[in-house]
Amino acid sequence: MLLSAVRVDAGNDAYYFYRDYSYGSESLYNPISLLVNGGFDTFQMFDRQPTWQNMYWDRAASNVWRCIASPMPIINSFGWNRFVNQELFPTHLDVNESQYVPNYMLHLVGGGMEYRKITEWYSAHSFPAPAFCGMVTAMSFEYLNEVAENGPDYYPNEDCIPDLLIFQPLGILLFSINDVADFFSTTLSLNDWSNPVAVSFAPFAVRNAGQCFVLKLPLNKSHSVSAFSVFGSFGMVGLSLKMNEEDAVSFGGGLTSTGRVDLPPEHGVHSNTIVMGPMAGIYYDRNNSLLASVTYSAAANNMLRIHVFPGLLSSGVFSPGMFLSFSNVGAATMGIVMNVLPVGFSGFSPHL
Repeated sequence: MLLSAVRVDAGNDAYYFYRDYSYGSESLYNPISLLVNGGFDTFQMFDRQPTWQNMYWDRAASNVWRCIASPMPIINSFGWNRFVNQELFPTHLDVNESQYVPNYMLHLVGGGMEYRKITEWYSAHSFPAPAFCGMVTAMSFEYLNEVAENGPDYYPNEDCIPDLLIFQPLGILLFSINDVADFFSTTLSLNDWSNPVAVSFAPFAVRNAGQCFVLKLPLNKSHSVSAFSVFGSFGMVGLSLKMNEEDAVSFGGGLTSTGRVDLPPEHGVHSNTIVMGPMAGIYYDRNNSLLASVTYSAAANNMLRIHVFPGLLSSGVFSPGMFLSFSNVGAATMGIVMNVLPVGFSGFSPHL
């Protein structure tokens, strides 16, 4: 990974993913928003609130570190055959043993792109050694995500081992190659459409966090119609229609994570899978920078989500954005974000 950081720093000045736009999701992209969206993403499928206390910082962080510091005994107990077939290669389609899907899509592709994009952000803002800063940021949000996912009593487990030791580093290496970054940026329009994220203070919690990635593959010569995919803790496919040279409306349907289920331990080693439910959404973007979205899903905490990014309601330096989210039990979350702040401010009501 250090060699890849040197390679990017010594490479050309082309920015494949970062765009210094004052509108849309691009205007909210920065290292802090990436750490929060990536680190707290897994709370979207938990039944516990994303409060500071519910991170179980000391025990969960220790659990993750112990797993990745000494992975071989854990894999030996879990079983190499199960580990390889469940985490590394798509040998079957059983959802309970298909953890390779998020490994490839979220960690290899998504995590690799985030490394390259945040590296470009550091470069555009004149940070020294931007690729090294990007590597540290990419590995940090992934570690934080594993801490949030593990909880206080989830040791030993094998879930964090392929994420932190295999796929995230491979993503960093892969997207250090300019030809790879150019292919995903130019041909597939891969980009970060993560949520506008905010904090609330009563209680102190991270609200509306969630990573989201978009892919578009043109279906005609004019690029007016594209196959569309948006994914994160969910996956949807559909179509994207150009309204003019800059604006596009996209819509899709698919499945989302509605919860996590612990699988029977294998020789004392824990693992988990997810429960799936339907999801649909519509998105409006300008130059692949998301301006607004509405999604409806079976996810308990995020049944209905409305996102409005800076630049849609007004233009200028202080253009606001907002989000509104409803759970299936009537809880509501509302937040305000600004493109001059790394995160916004939010309020939460457990009952309408």
